[in-house]
Amino acid sequence: MKRTMDGPMSAQQLLEETLYMPLYFPWKTVRLQRDSLLDQRQRSASANISSAELYHENSKLYPQLLPELRASRLDVDAFRREVVLRRGAASVSETPDPASLLPPHKLLTALAEATDPALFYAIQVRVVAENTVAIHEPMPDTLQIVKRLSAQDARVLRDAVHLMDTADDREGILIILVASFARNEILLGRRGYRRTLLEAGQVAEQILAHARALSMAARAVYEFADRDVDAVMEVDGVEEGTLAVIKVEGHFHVG
Repeated sequence: MKRTMDGPMSAQQLLEETLYMPLYFPWKTVRLQRDSLLDQRQRSASANISSAELYHENSKLYPQLLPELRASRLDVDAFRREVVLRRGAASVSETPDPASLLPPHKLLTALAEATDPALFYAIQVRVVAENTVAIHEPMPDTLQIVKRLSAQDARVLRDAVHLMDTADDREGILIILVASFARNEILLGRRGYRRTLLEAGQVAEQILAHARALSMAARAVYEFADRDVDAVMEVDGVEEGTLAVIKVEGHFHVG
């Protein structure tokens, strides 16, 4: 039997346990708890691979696959910019919203000015400040309010973001990166999932860099209760899902 150690551990302890962990005798060990290190180190070295590994293998690119991908038949970046441009044009036809005049709009303006619009094809930037959810469109750099959170939803969201986060800064503004996996799949098939993850990371790093340049305290949260955040953001978690949350110092309230 094996029960994982509770409580914090040092980097040295984790390294030693990873390097020197013995392999359990197959079918002779009963584990009382799930543990990510044990799951990886004790995984059977056989043809029985996990679903994630299978998806990774099936998404590999090779020359014979190119005729099946729309990305091989058009200028991908031009198409992606056109989609973002049209999405932005649709947003400005709506009534201007006061959220566009409030922070962190300065940060998002810097992001939009320095980032290729194509990067926002599959990544949507949402802002949560107190009870307000707004969507930022990089072209033409507007914030449109889409939802007012109930007190319960606001609590659920903050608790979900702080699932593994011990920092005591629950009052900041949240910039939430929501991915549409289907958009890159249209162009790249199964490979599109990889591209979407990479682009979410690029956008997150751009936000952090611009926040530093503007002397705004910001940090990324990548581990959170996904289903709770997706529920508050009203995305299904399959075709669309939250990939990253950026916490930014500041405070504003609308309405």
